[in-house]
Amino acid sequence: MKNINLIFNVLLTMAVVVLFALYFSGKSGGEKSAAENVAAASGNLRIAYFNSDTVRENYELFKVEKDAIEGEMKSAEERLVNEQKKFQQDVQEFQQRAEFLTITERESREQKLGKKQQELIQLEQQLTEQLQSKEADVNKKIFDNVEAFLKDYAKKNNFSYVISYIPGGQIWYTNPALDISNDMLDALNADYAKNKTAGK
Repeated sequence: MKNINLIFNVLLTMAVVVLFALYFSGKSGGEKSAAENVAAASGNLRIAYFNSDTVRENYELFKVEKDAIEGEMKSAEERLVNEQKKFQQDVQEFQQRAEFLTITERESREQKLGKKQQELIQLEQQLTEQLQSKEADVNKKIFDNVEAFLKDYAKKNNFSYVISYIPGGQIWYTNPALDISNDMLDALNADYAKNKTAGK
């Protein structure tokens, strides 16, 4: 029993010495790039990650497209509200005059109001579908840009995986040395600025 404890203590001491040696040997040298930090920290596995919230909040294309969609949504809501107000006014006017109308006039007016109500429902569906389609197009555009960058970045830096990290998500801890968010934003925003200047 004593021999086992002795062997265990020796192995533990050796492990601590090795860890200290590795830690302090990694302290020398100048500033490293995100890619070099990732390579050093992840060893043979070569995994990097980016913070989804950081990228979403600082990617210029996302911010511009988000503002555009919110503007279109506000415009669509205002249009729909105005049309609904007009319809309500027509209904109130009909209700006030209904007793003075003939049966034929009343039926004709009811048909027109029913048709108008159906048009309002169709308009709401149409505006909703247009906004959903626009949002899907924007999401695809952003996804394609991010995916293209990550494939190129991973290939150049020989990474096996690049993971999307969301605070409060499935990954509980991340090593900041493996975070490529800044590299990612620099490249994506530079590409957006170039395309914007070129009018694309």
